[in-house]
This record gives sequence, C-alpha cells and structure tokens, in this order.
Amino acid sequence: MSVRFDDTSLQHTRPPPQVASFTGERRAVAKYSSSLKRAYSSGVWEGLAAGVGMGIVMVLLFCGYSLGIWYGAKLILDKGYTGAQVMNVIFAVLTGSL
Repeated sequence: MSVRFDDTSLQHTRPPPQVASFTGERRAVAKYSSSLKRAYSSGVWEGLAAGVGMGIVMVLLFCGYSLGIWYGAKLILDKGYTGAQVMNVIFAVLTGSL
C-alpha cells in the first residue's frame, strides 16, 4: 500500500501564517513591554536577594574558619595541641554546622 504525501496533507501540521493586525498590535506591544519591564524588575530584585544571601553565608563561613584557626593557634601555643588536632576539630565542627 503506497501513501502519497503532498503539500495538502501537511497543511494541518504547520502553524498558520502570522499576520500583523492593524487594530490591536500597538496596544498588545505596549502591554507586552510593560509586562517585560515588571518581569525584568522582579528578576533584578531576585538576583540581588540571592547575591546578598549568598554573600552573608560566605562571610559567616569565612569568619567561622578564621575564628577556629585563631583559637586553634592559641591552643597550640598555650595548651600544647598539635596542628593536626586543631585542624581536625575545625573541619569537623564547621562541616557539621552546615
């Protein structure tokens, strides 16, 4: 059984051609532009919030490491701890706090 494909059989699978409307095109473009401005504005605020939040997390992480290293150095000098013991405790506490 042979099937014949021609242009008329494919007309139902193609999207209809786009025709510019002379009555509502300007209004639709203006509405779309205002929607884009609102979406852009909310995207900027979302990015700002994500950046500030990530910055705060990184500051807390680095402050935790610096405090642990400073206190570990005090323990090494005053109480005779080894560097390996101090680093083990620092990484265990900070990794566990995540």
